[in-house]
Amino acid sequence: MLIELFGVGATLVCGYACFRHEEPPFEISKTVQPAVSADARGALGEALVSGELRRVLTRLCGNNYQILDSLILIHKPGTAFPTAEIDHLAVTPFGIFVIETKHWSGVVTRGDSDDTLRLTMPDGQCLVRTSPLKQNAAKVRFVRSLLPPRLWAVEGLGVFSNPAARIDPALPMALLECSELYRLLRVRQRQFGLRGVGRLPVRVIAEAILRCADTRPEAGIDHRERIRADSREIKE
Repeated sequence: MLIELFGVGATLVCGYACFRHEEPPFEISKTVQPAVSADARGALGEALVSGELRRVLTRLCGNNYQILDSLILIHKPGTAFPTAEIDHLAVTPFGIFVIETKHWSGVVTRGDSDDTLRLTMPDGQCLVRTSPLKQNAAKVRFVRSLLPPRLWAVEGLGVFSNPAARIDPALPMALLECSELYRLLRVRQRQFGLRGVGRLPVRVIAEAILRCADTRPEAGIDHRERIRADSREIKE
């Protein structure tokens, strides 16, 4: 009888939580995770966001969109660092989105300035990181410069791919968890539709951007090697 009452009580508690639609509080994991390289974490995060983008945009636009992953743009030809990497560039009928992916684990809050964020990790360690919006700013400006001065919205987003990431609601809407992509892009689609300017020409926009991109298979490797070489010089 006691077991049955316990089962009923547990069911009522679970039912109440579901009815309230409450998310469980962020819990600090005590599990020791195996060491994973930064490159591997980054690749995993980018794969998760790329897959979610495709799922969401297929739902919103059918097949009328293009996603360019790990896009290497030649934004400063002839200089020591001629290229910039965009994790994901989504070209849609209602806007162009320049996306920086972060596979951080922990609670993300505002830093000491608009250009920084504070990451409190599950083990309690607190780190100050550059905001993805800051990292994206020059790339967004460059993409805008490639397109005619029309009502073509180019927006930078910072997407946190790790399910263990929790974003402070006080942060800008352009900083979001991966699960929030559908909601945000649906809102952007609605806002664009209210302007009554017609759909954006997805193929034309993508082709214009790709004319300033390094599409060689080894482009990403060359870009990241320049960054590593510069980091080694700074340390030395």
